[in-house]
Amino acid sequence: MARGDRPYGTFPHDGAEQPSVTPTRATLRQRFAPFARRTRPAQWFVASVVTAVVLIAVGTALLPRSAVITQTDVKRAVIDALASSTPKPNVAIEAYDRVKESVVAVRTRTGGNATPQPRGAGFILDTGGTIVTSLHILSDAEAIFVVFYDGAELQAQVLDRQPEFDMAVLGVSAGGRKQATLASAKNLRVGDEAMVVGSPLGLGNGLSVGTVSRLGTLVQPAWGGPPIGGLIQFNAAVYPGNSGGPLVNRRGEVIGIVIVAANELTGVGFAVPIDAAASVAGSNPF
Repeated sequence: MARGDRPYGTFPHDGAEQPSVTPTRATLRQRFAPFARRTRPAQWFVASVVTAVVLIAVGTALLPRSAVITQTDVKRAVIDALASSTPKPNVAIEAYDRVKESVVAVRTRTGGNATPQPRGAGFILDTGGTIVTSLHILSDAEAIFVVFYDGAELQAQVLDRQPEFDMAVLGVSAGGRKQATLASAKNLRVGDEAMVVGSPLGLGNGLSVGTVSRLGTLVQPAWGGPPIGGLIQFNAAVYPGNSGGPLVNRRGEVIGIVIVAANELTGVGFAVPIDAAASVAGSNPF
């Protein structure tokens, strides 16, 4: 543009003082950056502390409140601990106590002897005076007597004989005594408790303890006759005098009628399942 074309006031004046240029003011971020770089470790430390405090506060808020333990709670805990450490009653003792009053000793008079001799055992089937025992112990008997738990002795009559189960049903004139509780042998398993209550050697109620060792055993009786099948085999000791007595489970329930071990062996016993015996007696509850 020519000098003449410039608007008035735009011509430079020789010798006039030119205005100074003011530098641009630094932004806040630019001024803070050096400080931030110098204090970065401290910033990380503070952030870590704050985070930890927050996490602790949140965790404490989420935790369930602690229950106040009272003296009653302490006593209850002590009682529970003592109860758990107390030995459980022996199952054999309980079983015997439940059946002992229902077991009888069987005596017979033979060969013109005046004094009855111990022959075996039996158990009370009902309160009417019906008693179950083994048939073979009654052989050659001229008179049969049963001795109850309380010592009372009564003469008995044979009401029924079942040779296939080696079983006899006796009756006495007086009833009202405690009858045995029966339990089906159908659910027995090898390893279940099996206890014999009888009159070994004629010495009154005695107990021997074992387990079921086999089911459905076929045995040739030592006293002769046809084999008897379907028997419960157990390992409780049996002796002369146990025959006819009950084989009971851990609850004292009769599950079988004991017959003396083949060849008089001890430690190997057999019993007729109570299901069959009760059916013969006409009193099968199963």
